[in-house]
Amino acid sequence: VDTPGGRACRLDVVPLFETIDDLERAPDILADYLQHPAVQRNLRYRQREQGLVDPVQQVMIGYSDSSKDGGILRSFWSLYRGQHRLAEVGRAHGVRVRFFHGRGGTIGRGAGPTHRFVQALPPGSVGGDIRLTEQGETIAQKYANRVTASHQLELLAAGACYAAVTTRRGRTDPPALVSLMDELADDSHRAYRELLETDGFVTFFGQATPLDAIEASRIGSRPARRTGKRSLGDLRAIPWVFAWNQSRFVLPGWYGLGTALQQLADRDPAGFQLLVEAKREATRWAPLHYLVSNAATAYMTSSSGIMARYAAMVSDAELRNRVWQRIQTEHERTGAVLQTIYGGPLATRRPGVHRMLQVRNEALAPLHDHQLTLLASWRSHCAAGDAVAAGQLLPHLLLTVNAIASGLGSTG
Repeated sequence: VDTPGGRACRLDVVPLFETIDDLERAPDILADYLQHPAVQRNLRYRQREQGLVDPVQQVMIGYSDSSKDGGILRSFWSLYRGQHRLAEVGRAHGVRVRFFHGRGGTIGRGAGPTHRFVQALPPGSVGGDIRLTEQGETIAQKYANRVTASHQLELLAAGACYAAVTTRRGRTDPPALVSLMDELADDSHRAYRELLETDGFVTFFGQATPLDAIEASRIGSRPARRTGKRSLGDLRAIPWVFAWNQSRFVLPGWYGLGTALQQLADRDPAGFQLLVEAKREATRWAPLHYLVSNAATAYMTSSSGIMARYAAMVSDAELRNRVWQRIQTEHERTGAVLQTIYGGPLATRRPGVHRMLQVRNEALAPLHDHQLTLLASWRSHCAAGDAVAAGQLLPHLLLTVNAIASGLGSTG
């Protein structure tokens, strides 16, 4: 369209920042983008057309690849820091940044209670409105009927208003807790990457989860892999989380947190105690409460006994023992440190979550038994080149994938 300053585009161009590296470079990229003459014309045009007080630039941030790339703690904190810095860039250029949150349907891809999610957004990142995605089973869980849908939308609207108002009143982050989170994010990221970069990890992951069955399904909107390469980098975040959830590792939702918190407790007991007190006082700092609560839910959803049975499917004994031992150690460490933070066993400190999971676990146990049996048989037929027998088993195997996902209330 023609404008007094030149040609402008009717379409809103929305940059997306998702990986850890993307989020770190995002402020510089956005600053360069906003300085471009064509972008400035576009912003002014839409400001006039929509009757806005300030020009608005929409920016999408992704939760899936950042979590797969850096683990839950590093992902959360990179997104938090990234939003804060991007909002500052917008203000420096006289532009209000509207964030579009690309959240997935599981904790490993950014999901969590709506009200806590909005409360945990950084000061200055909500300027009166907000956009987010709802994916997978969360659509049915939140919006299947008018009552629950209205409740969810009210939570979202109230949260956005609260975030905008408290920011105008001068809400800030406690400097001491921000510094501690910087340390925790680094330590968690290091522990998480050490696992992913362990020799043979890709093989372990492929054999200790029903990843191959999930890849054989036809339920995704996109292929499980971007180009078909057998690498973690090529694997999309949805099957990554889906496979870990099916085998009850739920690894993307908690791994790395235990090491980071334990290392903090060892080197800085006073800092760790400050963090514990801040978590127990939910109103003291919402981001910390949201992060730890989500990780605790993911940890409680995992099952060390079922994890061990899936890990036993790894054919190489040395690889199986080496990687499983690392995961098991981090699982135990995470449980111990969460118990310290909550001041007691999670089953008693979070009785509602515990009761819900107990009911689900009773129903899921025979489903896991059936899936393990079918998975072993299906893989045996595939290895022998018996496509007919494998093809006959596959629908039954995929039915167990669907059943377990329904029982857990989450896919990927």
